[in-house]
Amino acid sequence: MNSSNPLVSGIISDARQKADEILSAARNEAAAIIAEAEEKARKGEEAEKRSLDIRLEQISLRKESARKSMDRLSELRSLDSAYNEVMEEVSSRLESEIRTPGFRAVLISWIAEAAIGLDKKEAKVSFSDKTPVTADMLSEAEAEVKRLTGSEVRLVEDPARLISGGVCVSSMDGKVSYNNQLDVRMRRFQRDIKRIIQEENARENSR
Repeated sequence: MNSSNPLVSGIISDARQKADEILSAARNEAAAIIAEAEEKARKGEEAEKRSLDIRLEQISLRKESARKSMDRLSELRSLDSAYNEVMEEVSSRLESEIRTPGFRAVLISWIAEAAIGLDKKEAKVSFSDKTPVTADMLSEAEAEVKRLTGSEVRLVEDPARLISGGVCVSSMDGKVSYNNQLDVRMRRFQRDIKRIIQEENARENSR
């Protein structure tokens, strides 16, 4: 609508200009709001992606850790099984060996070893019915101690009997002893046997 009145025309012109300024400012504000919202959305998406990546990495690490734990558990079970099998075989062979005449010399050496370890002038020797010890064997063990150390020891039979095969040499008062029973000697070699099994297992896995 046009007016010939200069005052009215000026008012209308100013109003239109003001309206344009308001509209422009509104558009700019709207654009800024949209841009800010988009930036927040982008950052939120990036943060969510990073969080997801971290969670996926944690899951992957846990899976790898669980796999290694399972592998280690399986290896330990395998080693335990191999160890038990070896110890059963050793025990079986020893049980067979003690029935042979040649085991007499083994017992004599065990008595001498125990007497040297005990380091007493007199000692008593206990044994089981599986591995009987005679007076002659005690004399031979005394001679073996003399030969190896130059020291003399008197060995006597202990009336107490052992349950498992082998011997046990004790002081006369029974306060100290050196145990050379079969099961005790086997336990002394547990660490060496386990190490051999582990080394053999490692060689098999590296092939």
